[in-house]
Amino acid sequence: MLLTTRAAFVLALAASATAQNLSLDRVGGALNATTTFPIVGQPSEAYALLIDIAETPTAIPSLGITLDISDQFAWFTYSAPTWAGVTNATGNATPSVFIPDWPWLGDFVWSLQAVAGNGVYRKSNLVRLTPQASGTFKPTLSAPAAPILTAGGFATAPDNELLFLGGSGPVAQKYKVRTEEWELSGASLGVGILSQSTGLADGRVLFTGGLDLTTGQPTAAASVYDPVTQVTSPLLMASPRAGHGASLMPNGRVLVTGGSTSFDLTNPLSLFTGLLATSEIFDPVTNTFAPGPTMLEPRAFHTSTTLTTGRVLVAGGIALLPIVNIPNVSSTAYLFNPTTNSFGLPSFFTGARFLHTATQLSNGRVLLVGGLTLDLTVFLQTLNIADLIIGTRQDCQMFASSAFGFGTFTTVNGMQVGRAGAACAPLPNGGALIAGGFSLTINPTTSQFDFSLTATADRFTQAPNLIAPVGSMAAPRFFGGAIPLRDGTIMVVGGGPTNAEIYQN
Repeated sequence: MLLTTRAAFVLALAASATAQNLSLDRVGGALNATTTFPIVGQPSEAYALLIDIAETPTAIPSLGITLDISDQFAWFTYSAPTWAGVTNATGNATPSVFIPDWPWLGDFVWSLQAVAGNGVYRKSNLVRLTPQASGTFKPTLSAPAAPILTAGGFATAPDNELLFLGGSGPVAQKYKVRTEEWELSGASLGVGILSQSTGLADGRVLFTGGLDLTTGQPTAAASVYDPVTQVTSPLLMASPRAGHGASLMPNGRVLVTGGSTSFDLTNPLSLFTGLLATSEIFDPVTNTFAPGPTMLEPRAFHTSTTLTTGRVLVAGGIALLPIVNIPNVSSTAYLFNPTTNSFGLPSFFTGARFLHTATQLSNGRVLLVGGLTLDLTVFLQTLNIADLIIGTRQDCQMFASSAFGFGTFTTVNGMQVGRAGAACAPLPNGGALIAGGFSLTINPTTSQFDFSLTATADRFTQAPNLIAPVGSMAAPRFFGGAIPLRDGTIMVVGGGPTNAEIYQN
């Protein structure tokens, strides 16, 4: 075997190393681009990275290890400049490879494993590479162990893998980024529609409100899930809330804002009669909720985003005009200051919207994506649902905070279609992926809501601000989740097909 002689020669260059875990990761995977494979081992020890297209246990007697792949392509290890060498003083090495723009490469699953040591040799974990073109979606190698209906919440599992909670009933699921595998991972909490899931600083996840699965009405129920012990602790808020906001603040507490206490699709006005202006603050130390300040405008179906300054941006939603209490769709935003425990004065952006999406960009700015519009002028006079004028916004608003003022909103046009409930996640250099969503109209003949779903996706970039189409997903998703993975890709899951898809940047 090639590994037996050549790897032994390279590994013998290093000083003796004590046995410990050897870690291998992957960053990238796009065609016509460079992919790196970070290795973490012992300082100044020799390593070799191997690749294969078959996962077959292979014993290497001279090294005293059994690989999970064969060594039939070991020749590549010693022809690639960085695939065999010595780790640096901190035990790190970063082999890399340029993947040509050959589409057939994506038809294979490439399996990689590292070997390191001298005298006592170790093999790393397995890593899988599934090359794909930039700007496209591709299903994960395995489907989730249980169907994922809603976006749910995410946390880091004890083994540093991604833990998905709440979207599959009372079970948790783990996604192994390195191998693109899903597996069941204990019990969790079934999250209702229009609830919020908030990751806490200590690794736990807070679930708040939503529609009760039995009554279909907003609930005051909340809970905290501990991924280490797999224990869910039930809690109770002061008020039922659905369509509310929830954001983790720098002090470790969670700001819960607004929401609705009633929900009846046959009577749209019921959403406005149940709107809340109150807020609650969750303390993870005591696992209790305390009253927060009251907002100037009651609202629901808004967004709540923590800024790098520590303040929380609360934007849009359905609302009631102050004093006169007239139902409207909000074009206002507030900044909650945890230091003063206050919301401050409102600021205005272009294009009132609700059921939009917000994501914080890598440069600290916030992108508000799409959403629904609603003209109640005639409906308030006739109370005929056919007189509702509903539209879906095709623009975005980018918010930039200011050290001495509220900040500014900038309109960015260019999405392929109007989107509400889209999945959105930040990309490097201040960009964002915008995927899926729906548009909504009223059918004048039946007076019923008509949904139009989309599988299309757009990419937002800055300098200048542009939105351009990218490849579409395999099927439409709405209210799905978009999660940046540590390998530089984005996973889109929930709100549609039972599988998960990977977006290659």
